[in-house]
Amino acid sequence: MQFIKVALVGIGQIFLQENGLSGLIICIAMFFSHWALGIGCLLGSIIGTLTAIKLNYPKEEIKQGLYGFNASLAFICTMFTFGLNGVSFLIFLLGVISSVVSTLIMREFTKRNWVAYTFPFVLTCWIFCWGISQIGLFGLWQTTPALADHTTTLESIKQPFYAWAKVNFGGSLITGILLFIAIAISSPTVAIWGMAATIISSALADYLFNIEPNELANGIYSFSAILVACAFSGKRFRDFVYVIAGIALAIFIQFSVAKIGLAPYTIGFIVAAWLVLWIKGKVDHSKVSSEKFSNLFNP
Repeated sequence: MQFIKVALVGIGQIFLQENGLSGLIICIAMFFSHWALGIGCLLGSIIGTLTAIKLNYPKEEIKQGLYGFNASLAFICTMFTFGLNGVSFLIFLLGVISSVVSTLIMREFTKRNWVAYTFPFVLTCWIFCWGISQIGLFGLWQTTPALADHTTTLESIKQPFYAWAKVNFGGSLITGILLFIAIAISSPTVAIWGMAATIISSALADYLFNIEPNELANGIYSFSAILVACAFSGKRFRDFVYVIAGIALAIFIQFSVAKIGLAPYTIGFIVAAWLVLWIKGKVDHSKVSSEKFSNLFNP
């Protein structure tokens, strides 16, 4: 029972939430998009957690779910890329391998005290999902469906929830609503910031790059913004600045990566978060006192 709880906490960490109940709701939510995504969500975290236990990774890190979320995303991505039209033994095996590899990469980050976010998942899936699908290795080709048309007035109102669903490769309105609820249970503040981020990012993406309306309506340029909000939301004005800067950077990076033909996944969030984290560290640890600051203007 304790093991399953840890695996669910790992799923919650996809949204940077150390909360098993949130993880459970996230897992359930994925079944409303596709049963293979729900299975992948749970199995990925289980495999990542088991790998960490078997390799004697730090127990506290395992308990925090740090070895579950990248593995979960890697398995979900495998199912999304190859398994929506039917899951074969080969696809399942590829999901297992992806989950293990992403866990190994995650450990390389944690033992160096580097902030990985979802980079282990992205790096792994560039190889085992995007890479394989590009060359059709093992006879595997990308089977992901075309984007549904959400450009009608009624559908466009639902855009924020489609964006929430897209964090985990989902495409269902119910998935998005449940994911929002899952995060709201853990942290209402983060959930509110995340919802605001979907609207801000959509407007920015349209203004900066004139993104195709249906991509915006499907939340393609908003899911990384949600993760930015999860990482930097707070009660100070500077937190608002961090989130806005992070969203703008995430959109630019995602657009640039997509333009070269590489699957962006959450790379926009990752690189933007690393940059904002570096800036935040410089600002938050500044030694300039209010007296010294005042003296700058009163010599």
